[in-house]
Amino acid sequence: MFKLNFKGKQKCQNCHTVQYPSYQTQFWSYMLFLIPFVLVFNYVRIYMEVGWAILTLIFLVHITLALLLIPFLLKLSNTKRSF
Repeated sequence: MFKLNFKGKQKCQNCHTVQYPSYQTQFWSYMLFLIPFVLVFNYVRIYMEVGWAILTLIFLVHITLALLLIPFLLKLSNTKRSF
């Protein structure tokens, strides 16, 4: 998924055609990574005034959960559509 997001395309190993992430995949991957991270991280940092160790732990848990959910959201398309 990361390789696909960084390059924007990936060649299929079976049919050798170029595959792109679908619009829904791009949308949900951004929503899964950015929005909750920014909201939770800023809320905990500002209003709860916790230390950097707790913030690092929250970051690691968030990334782990997001990485576990991404394979279920991945859909490929033969055409390129930008988000």
